[in-house]
Amino acid sequence: MIAVLAAVSACSTAAPSGCRCPTPVHYSDATIEQITAALRALPADNVLHQAMDDYEDERDDLRQCLSGAN
Repeated sequence: MIAVLAAVSACSTAAPSGCRCPTPVHYSDATIEQITAALRALPADNVLHQAMDDYEDERDDLRQCLSGAN
């Protein structure tokens, strides 16, 4: 389903060399299950679905930043 994330931004390749990756927020399995259930209960056209997709993309960017792959 949708990975649940906090609003984080990874460092871009154009960022100054002093840019650091943010610390990711950890969610327990129980919290992820609650959030997933809440999202599934929303109408398909609810704006939060797009927002969560955007957060998932940002989380992927964060993982790249943390791995040094950016």
